[in-house]
Amino acid sequence: MSTIHRSGLHVSRWWYVVPMLLLAAVPATAQQPTLAGTVVDSLTGRALDGVRIELRRDTAVTASGVTDAGGAFSLAAPAGAYRLVVARLDYRPRIVDPFQLPADGTTLTIALTPQAIVFNPIVVTASRAEEKALDAPASVSVINHQDVEARPALTPVDHAYATTGMQVATTGLTQHEMVARGFGNAASGALLLLSDNRYAQVPSLRINVYNFIPVTDEDIDRVEVVRGPGSALYGPNSADGVFHIISRSPFDYPGTALTVSGGQRELLHAQLRHASAFGERFALKLSGQYMRGRDWPYDDPAEILPRDSIVERVSGDVRLDWRPGTEASVTASVGVNQALSSLELTPLGAAQARDWRSSYAQVRVRLGRFFGQAFVNLSDAGGTQLLRSGDSIVDRSQLWVAQLQHGVLLGSRVNLTYGIDLQRTAPRTDGTVNGRNEDDDNIDEAGAYVQAEAELSRAVRLVVAFRGDYHSRLDDPILSPRAALVLQPASDQSVRLTYNRAFSTPTTNQLFLDIVGGTLPTPVPTIIRLVGVPKTGFTFRRDCDGDLCMRSPYTPADLGGGEAYLPLDVTLLWPAVVQLAASQGVDISPIPPPTASDVGTVLRKLNLGTGGFDPVTGASDLPPLKPPIHNSIELGYRGVLWDRLSVGFDVYRGWRTDFVGAERVETPSAFFDEADLRSYFIAVGVQADTAAQLAGLIAAVPAATVTPQEARDPWDILVTYRNFGNVGYWGSDIEVGAVVTPWLALRGTYSWVSKNQFEAVDAAGRPDTVPLNASANRAAFSVVARHDGVGLNAEVRGRWVDGFPVSSGVYVGTVDAYAVLDALAGYRLPFARQVTVTVSALNLLDNDHIEFVGAPPIGLLVMGSVRAEF
Repeated sequence: MSTIHRSGLHVSRWWYVVPMLLLAAVPATAQQPTLAGTVVDSLTGRALDGVRIELRRDTAVTASGVTDAGGAFSLAAPAGAYRLVVARLDYRPRIVDPFQLPADGTTLTIALTPQAIVFNPIVVTASRAEEKALDAPASVSVINHQDVEARPALTPVDHAYATTGMQVATTGLTQHEMVARGFGNAASGALLLLSDNRYAQVPSLRINVYNFIPVTDEDIDRVEVVRGPGSALYGPNSADGVFHIISRSPFDYPGTALTVSGGQRELLHAQLRHASAFGERFALKLSGQYMRGRDWPYDDPAEILPRDSIVERVSGDVRLDWRPGTEASVTASVGVNQALSSLELTPLGAAQARDWRSSYAQVRVRLGRFFGQAFVNLSDAGGTQLLRSGDSIVDRSQLWVAQLQHGVLLGSRVNLTYGIDLQRTAPRTDGTVNGRNEDDDNIDEAGAYVQAEAELSRAVRLVVAFRGDYHSRLDDPILSPRAALVLQPASDQSVRLTYNRAFSTPTTNQLFLDIVGGTLPTPVPTIIRLVGVPKTGFTFRRDCDGDLCMRSPYTPADLGGGEAYLPLDVTLLWPAVVQLAASQGVDISPIPPPTASDVGTVLRKLNLGTGGFDPVTGASDLPPLKPPIHNSIELGYRGVLWDRLSVGFDVYRGWRTDFVGAERVETPSAFFDEADLRSYFIAVGVQADTAAQLAGLIAAVPAATVTPQEARDPWDILVTYRNFGNVGYWGSDIEVGAVVTPWLALRGTYSWVSKNQFEAVDAAGRPDTVPLNASANRAAFSVVARHDGVGLNAEVRGRWVDGFPVSSGVYVGTVDAYAVLDALAGYRLPFARQVTVTVSALNLLDNDHIEFVGAPPIGLLVMGSVRAEF
């Protein structure tokens, strides 16, 4: 049992307020009683740092603080009755309700009981404000610092493999694609990625490259994962959830830590963090890392440039905290990651990153319920190239963001949170990505939101939120409502019924892309061009003899040349066929030119996965892109039973409207009908064998392209994006955790989606099959043993992912089901308690497997690490 001892103490305290972006302190005059003391581990008596102390009245926090390295805390508040909450992520929370703070203050010694699994941690991501996970109106998981510290990792994603509802597809040593209840993709950005409230995606490309984030494991306080739509608070592009990395304050976690890891695949990884305070007001943190290894090999026959399998990066960041008062803080930080060498999947094939620099600068201000921040993300792709085309990628894009948030308590039962977000995306690609759109591709966005949380009774809360967003490239504003009813029949039980409407705005690529993705080796090279959808959309002409129109580089001058629209009749191009045959030493000029009645025209579309052409019956117009809308209803339960068992269950129904599918070919190519051509040759006296050979050669060449009238390139094969209609699906997430002893815990999760591919229709009513690009069934488990007194830490973690189809740009195929087992063991040296040695094995059974089409087979990776604290 935890114990609390009291004695008198009286300390006067000054505090300061900080207006947004004005660093002027204003002293207060009121003197208040002080709550002070120490928090210790109930088993070892060791002082505990990073423990949060709160004095609450109703839902409002009157005063709060965090224990320092010696476990001490001190905070001031008016005398009276409170709810005292003492919590750290790896310990069982201590709650005293009611707690009386006397007028002359008091001193406490509080003992917390450790637990291997935290059942109800403090989270901030679900509501953009602090609350317990059981109180949150969303499905939330927390990866705490103890988990991060115990598990050597190359990126933050490595800690999320067993997180409920998440599918992490490893595509390289440090490369990952991650989804939560959503559609996967190569170079996906569907999951909103945050780092200390900052958008952490690559600015204009809006893709999540997790090994570009400069945060080190030593600096991660926790990772919060919110499953399901979050647009009502976070705006666009959070329809599938939020992955939020929260770092440690140099005030609360001073000291120096160094971790050096090495292992298979020539792996070397070093991380360093140093933090110290300068008096009571200022604290500084410096951190950095260097990583180098050799990726698993992969042979893509479509690549014309050689791969460099070395993965190498260096990163660092600096953070300065100023605390002019107990409820006021200013945080300024800058960071940079340099990807010296890396292979990244894109819809155009693999990209060889060379000296790709990702950097940021951020300022955050807190004053009570007020929060404001401004940040800029910068990208410089260095010497990066696409391996299939050899083209360079120039990306010097910028993202500028300013956000303000405030909250008030209306009466004693309604908690109001409101804010605004402003951002500008400024692509800078020198024409290599956005091509001819380079001078007109900036995007401005603005959003405003309000959330009201009403305590209908002690056990029932209603949460409603509403948000509106403006996008400079869309005609109409977008609205995102949210509603949740949270029932808490007991302090450790929670039932949620939620509705969310979320949306994603078209990406820069979807609007402005203009790049050559490849070339077909035809007599006149056929360009495969990836393009964004213009504001007018794409419309195919259908006024050529009452049918589709085509254009061809082989069109004779007397018919208007390559820019001319022709009826869908490839026999009009016969003079070019004769010339091409002559260039190969074959004279077919004596053969009478065929007509459309002799030889038919067939339409086929290029298959980016196979490189061949598949039959189609026509072409459908592409309207201007609309923002995809995601509606969902969710019923969730979270509970802690007997202080040892946690149970979570979510079942949801989702509907997606106007979702944007992966890149695909939209322009059919026109071919000579091979059977007709063979029969025609035979009819005019050509021998059967020669007729078959000639017909096969001629019919294999795309003679023309059915291109829309908005196309800038008359006969290029266009790869672009389109909206689809409605798709609906069911899903559920289940998680169970058990504390077997104070040092041993078990956990298991299972996630299910009713479909992994959908029969959808496009805007023209044409049916199509769209894959989820993720598994419909996946499960994970972990066994964790941690004994702080002995200094032992061990974990066995496994996951199973069912097979699923993939269609993402050039990557088309199927991922087979696979199972992976990971293990680690760590030991704090008894003769040097500041040093921990850990050995870990990813894919312990060395089960070579592929987790995404286009990725290399992933094998065993054994690492050893030494961590020292100073």
